[in-house]
Amino acid sequence: MDESDKIIAELREQNRQLKAQLNEAKNLLKISLDDSGLVLWEQDVPSGKLSLYNAEYGEICGISPSKQEALYENWKSNLHPEDRELAISAFDSMIQGDNDEYAIEYRMIHQDGSTRWIKDRGTIREYDTNNNPLRVIGTHIDVTQLRIDQHRLSKLAHQDTLTGLLNRHAFEGEFDNYCQSIGNQGGTLMFIDLDKFKPINDKYGHTAGDRILKACAEQIQSNCPEQGQTGRIGGDEFALLIPFSDPEKLEQLCKQLLASFSLPFKYNHIEVSVTLSIGMCSFHRHNEEFGEILHRADQAMYRVKHDGKNNYCLWGTDN
Repeated sequence: MDESDKIIAELREQNRQLKAQLNEAKNLLKISLDDSGLVLWEQDVPSGKLSLYNAEYGEICGISPSKQEALYENWKSNLHPEDRELAISAFDSMIQGDNDEYAIEYRMIHQDGSTRWIKDRGTIREYDTNNNPLRVIGTHIDVTQLRIDQHRLSKLAHQDTLTGLLNRHAFEGEFDNYCQSIGNQGGTLMFIDLDKFKPINDKYGHTAGDRILKACAEQIQSNCPEQGQTGRIGGDEFALLIPFSDPEKLEQLCKQLLASFSLPFKYNHIEVSVTLSIGMCSFHRHNEEFGEILHRADQAMYRVKHDGKNNYCLWGTDN
């Protein structure tokens, strides 16, 4: 073997080693992407060709591994209708030079009809001689589960876990929001206490008590006026935020609530009757304090308790 043959052989061996290293690097990259959930993509801007370098994107949109190459138009067609304009505008803004980076969360429609939340990032990596963008590289990641978990945490933070109604903190927030935009119709905070509910827990146990309490909450919720809010303030105490203050309408609502509790509640072999003591306080100002209005409604409710329960009272009329 002469010198030139040796050089060719060495170059071939170097080439083989470089290819092996490149394949190893690709495999390591794919493993890293797979473990992280990231999907690496590259778009040729002039043609709109969108290349995807690992198969997870197929799971996002239902694309088979054999169809991993797609077009920009295909991506647009899979966007959720409500997020379509937002996502396309964000991408176009980068292409037109208004932003250095494309970074957005949006929804896509899977081929099975489900909705997926996607966190997308991208930057321009190559320009032509006229400084027009040629190539964009970026990543997709499916953050659907994260969105679901955030929604669950938000519900836990704002909902009473037993009844599903607003908890006290969330109810107070709704009160404050309502006061910000209160109109001439005013509003009313209705405070409701279940009469003699504690003996139910004592006699039948907390499981039965919880089931009956939940049924009572559903009954109260079903009587809440449209655009009103229902919350569990604590224990066997509930509150309604009523979007009006007209005394006649309030009286009609209270009678409707009391009548809805005329039949006993049943759980397994247990049958118990529950009545309501209802106190109310109307308000008309933007800067009303929740604690003060609740206290007044509570005082009106205790007036009902004192007078024999199963009735209603509006603060300021008999106080």
